[in-house]
Amino acid sequence: MKRSRAARLAVAGLVVPTLFLVGCTGAPRPDADAASAELPRGLASTPPGTGEVDSVTWNIQTGEPASLDWIYAYDDSSNLTLANMCEGLVRQNEDLSLSPALAEQIDHPDELTTVFTLRDGVTFWDGTPLTAADVVFSLERHRDADAGSYWGVPFYDSVDSITATAENEVTVRFSQPDSLFERMLGTAAGIIGSKAFVESQGAAYGTAQGGVMCTGPFAFGEWRSGSSITMTKNEQYWDPELVPLVQELTLTFVADENTITNSLVSGDIDGAYATPLSATETLASSENGTLSLGTSTDWMAIRPTEKEGPMQELAVRQALSLLLDREAIAKTVFRGTATPSLTPIQPGAWGYAADTWQAAYDEIPAPVFDVAAAKQLVDDNGLAGTSISIAIPADSEAEAKTAEILTSAAKQAGLEIDITTMPQTSFTELYFDAAARADYDAFLVQEYGAGVSDPIVSMSEFTPLSAYNYGAYDDPVLTDSVRQGFATTDDEARAATLIEGQARMVDDLPLITVVNPEHRVYMNDRITGATASRAALYYPWAAKIGTP
Repeated sequence: MKRSRAARLAVAGLVVPTLFLVGCTGAPRPDADAASAELPRGLASTPPGTGEVDSVTWNIQTGEPASLDWIYAYDDSSNLTLANMCEGLVRQNEDLSLSPALAEQIDHPDELTTVFTLRDGVTFWDGTPLTAADVVFSLERHRDADAGSYWGVPFYDSVDSITATAENEVTVRFSQPDSLFERMLGTAAGIIGSKAFVESQGAAYGTAQGGVMCTGPFAFGEWRSGSSITMTKNEQYWDPELVPLVQELTLTFVADENTITNSLVSGDIDGAYATPLSATETLASSENGTLSLGTSTDWMAIRPTEKEGPMQELAVRQALSLLLDREAIAKTVFRGTATPSLTPIQPGAWGYAADTWQAAYDEIPAPVFDVAAAKQLVDDNGLAGTSISIAIPADSEAEAKTAEILTSAAKQAGLEIDITTMPQTSFTELYFDAAARADYDAFLVQEYGAGVSDPIVSMSEFTPLSAYNYGAYDDPVLTDSVRQGFATTDDEARAATLIEGQARMVDDLPLITVVNPEHRVYMNDRITGATASRAALYYPWAAKIGTP
């Protein structure tokens, strides 16, 4: 999602928006929500394959990766591609839990020190052994200001040093206790690559010309720019449970939703994540494949930018929240594959103290759709006629339909919503570049808190502690909650302080959460075994794919 260090860094509600949605082009048939109710859901994985497969074609609907250099891998395209090839000291499993990976053992001699003992016998695809020097080099790249890692801030902020303390040992020392660092090592923030290969490729590393060199179950094969990336089975992979059944995995990058649907139905594409919402009923009733819903950390929200204007006014944010018919969006736009929500933190992110998080979640008020109350806010604060510019990505039905619902309701409340639709690549630049955001008051996003089971990641993005605080939001309650959360290692105490911050987000709306979507995955009947959960961003999701 991000690029470069510089950028890293209630009266009865009217039902017109709902009716407007149902009447618009491409609206789902009435039984689409019923179809989703029958889907397998809440899954971490799908049934593992049992037999070998010569080739599998999988589509990544967010488009072609900008880079496969792990320090710039902060979007779906890059991470879903790297997940099968590259790995770190820690593995995030399909159920979003953690286990050792390239580190066979992890010790904590004190609260400011973590020692990683490397696994014996691991080699890169070119046959060279994994060394402590490779680990130090790979992790230190995130701390190099000139390199501009998207992961450096805030995830390496408390790291004092990373050193090789023995031939097979790496020690990380911290300036303060860090509750999140180890979990982030299971993401691209912890990928280990070959130092020699990265240095030999220079600026070409991670490109179609330079390729990558890692230790994962699939090896980089060919990157045909504008078309596909192919990887091949790593016969020498160190983990026998994840040696692939697929000989050749090809990733395509079709973004058009109609083309994706047709290709899945015809079998030209074997599988895909984030399947088109417009295809939910078709895929749910397919006789040639299975649509499943996995555990998710996702959220859709209106994110204010740093632009001076109406989104800096609490009354405007409150009015927009009241104008969102979240039930209609969850049921009709997302076809029953999302939950209306006022918080970005959904159950998939509760990686610890789950009962405490659940109790807090139960206390959050239900979302209210109330056009009359929104109009009253607008009138009382002299906001009638205010225009709000919101950017959305092209080729994505969810954002388009949600924008239509909001725009229709806003007119009744006296607000003007100016929607700009832009190509996915241009929209993605909004995450990278403040200049690209300069013309917009907000952008409508689907995000996932780095895809890890910890609420602090999503929460941190709305504090000055994060490079991704696009709205320049600075609330002391939320910021202190996140700051303490980073340094608190006791699970219950950590949950308690973060829950205070979550409550502040619900009240003050630094973002306007719309729904929490589930993770959609479709496979045709000739294969099974793909990871179902959001863990697919970092777990080798194709390693267990095979024949049923």
